[in-house]
Amino acid sequence: MINDIKKIVYSLHHLQRKILPEIYLKDLNKISEKTGMDISVVNTEIQLLEKAGFVKYIKKEEDFIVLDKFGEIFVDNDLPEIKFLKEIEQNQKKRDELDLSNEEFSSAIGILKKEKLIKVDKIKNELYFKITEAGLNYLKNNNENPLKEFLTPILIENLTERQKEILEKFKFRRGFLKKITRKSFSAELTEKGKIVAEEIMKKYKNLDLIETLTYDMLKNKSYIGKEFRYYDISVEPGFYQIGRRHPMMEANNILRDIFLQMGFKEMIGPMVESAFWNMDALWIPQDHPARDEQDTFYLDGEGEIPKEYFERVKEMHENGIKKSHTPKGEFSQLISKRLLLRTHSTATSFRTLYKLSKLYKQGVDINGKYFYIANNFRNEAIDATHLAEFFQGEGFIIGENLSLADLMGFIKEYLSKLGFEKVKFKPTFNPYTEPSMEAHIYDKKLKKWYALINSGIFREETLRPLGLESKTIIAWGFGASRIATLLSGKTSMRDITGTTCDFKWLMERPVMKKKVRGLN
Repeated sequence: MINDIKKIVYSLHHLQRKILPEIYLKDLNKISEKTGMDISVVNTEIQLLEKAGFVKYIKKEEDFIVLDKFGEIFVDNDLPEIKFLKEIEQNQKKRDELDLSNEEFSSAIGILKKEKLIKVDKIKNELYFKITEAGLNYLKNNNENPLKEFLTPILIENLTERQKEILEKFKFRRGFLKKITRKSFSAELTEKGKIVAEEIMKKYKNLDLIETLTYDMLKNKSYIGKEFRYYDISVEPGFYQIGRRHPMMEANNILRDIFLQMGFKEMIGPMVESAFWNMDALWIPQDHPARDEQDTFYLDGEGEIPKEYFERVKEMHENGIKKSHTPKGEFSQLISKRLLLRTHSTATSFRTLYKLSKLYKQGVDINGKYFYIANNFRNEAIDATHLAEFFQGEGFIIGENLSLADLMGFIKEYLSKLGFEKVKFKPTFNPYTEPSMEAHIYDKKLKKWYALINSGIFREETLRPLGLESKTIIAWGFGASRIATLLSGKTSMRDITGTTCDFKWLMERPVMKKKVRGLN
């Protein structure tokens, strides 16, 4: 038995060896004071000792009666009804003649009328308050403020009869007395814990064990002659439900890594955007259907927009190059400043282009490749491939004489790294790119082709306000949430996020592969 106890003692952390003999104090604060340890450390170590079977951790909840907000105000003054009666003790008064706050008046009037301590007369549409004989007796017999009984919190089970009567009188009056629940924690030794604690006190009170063997200790041989903490390597470790990345985040990291490997720089931008960056800068008309509230989540307030850039964008909307969107003088700054949850991350692309345009004017070479994986929001119907909040991959390449062939080449190369070998392109329309095209892939599970990437070349109307019309910018955006669904081996985005997602699958799913399998 002695050898077993020695093993147990030697396996305890040094803080636990220090705490265990003091558990007889029971109160955690007293144990903290006695050991000189922070209460949070004591609490943690006691919980670990409980798991090991040495300690019983006791949580206790007790209900107390304490003064509420009005109680704290009136405990050292007259109660509102006493103050009211004193005001009219000599003669009747109108409401505006009473030196009572609205709170005091409201608190007192119901009780005074119910107990018939006052009489209310209406004279020429004015209410007059007069003390009754019962009111005078009440003043005479209530010199002591009953709230003084509760200057300190009182445990409900310890209430005196008088205190119970006072509580009963005040239970329908808000703000004077209230019940609070206080939690307390204590600990006591189990039979096993008592044996170990006694052994520590007898033989191992000043035990100094080496917890970790370091390189320096090996080098200077300072471990020689010392004793080591005992670790039982035969004990099976428990299974803990540890956290892990959500499949959406895991997929986003895969997409991000591919961009970085291809030499792209990452952009960053706000989720709350102004309509200027989200739509105006992209040459989307201010009366475009996509701006409607059934498509966009609008917020209160206004956004800040750069004045000089706004004027150039306004000029383009009103005059255009080949056509204009808006009659002269009708492009609205109020519409531009409206705040919204961004509907696409292209707003961030144009924030980045605005910064690059300033460098370009200084003669800096701004040719390069940029990307962003961001969450966006659209007020649309939810189905297998659409959610109200979704992640989008966004990017552009800026240079000279770039073409659709360059764009198609990039898209095919990027998708091939995800396992998409069969890709076809279709022409489409975008307000801010010309020409524009969609990249379609085939999903065997859904048995259909669908558009995964929307892309094109930024049109001159979007670049001239930036002073970048001499550049060619090829750009694209794709549904990162859709790719995350495919990488997870699921068919619907609702299977990996939202209220219908299987938590068990989230915890036990296999590690996500970089390539989607079985697509083509």
